[in-house]
Amino acid sequence: MKKILCTIFLFSLVLTASAQTRTELRKTFNEGRFEEAKSMAARLLKRNPNNSEYGYWYAASCFETGDTVDVALLEFAAERKIVNAHHYLGDYYFGQSNYPKAIESYDTFLELTKEDSLRLVYSQKVQSARNLQRMVMN
Repeated sequence: MKKILCTIFLFSLVLTASAQTRTELRKTFNEGRFEEAKSMAARLLKRNPNNSEYGYWYAASCFETGDTVDVALLEFAAERKIVNAHHYLGDYYFGQSNYPKAIESYDTFLELTKEDSLRLVYSQKVQSARNLQRMVMN
């Protein structure tokens, strides 16, 4: 019985620590401390490479700091329904002049986000990508 209680206690400690770490990471990123967030996310991702949330925070931090972005991490996060991964994918593809993929990513983000201010910004980005795509095709 003591072993079971000890196991349950340790498991709850691990879950609590993980939640705190995730909260700290989110807070650090949202405060614009991207280098610190990137470092935190890299450590967490190293421990748990299949965690799409950690991958998202790492890739988004890389994007924000101008470092090389691991697009596979953003794509994995997008597949796992992390909404903001779509706008980072759109921005990445836009920067790579891959306008069809940028438009697709922006459209998905617009379908999923509820924030009106972001909807306005990304609606304009979709229009810019469409205009550039037309120019390239002509």
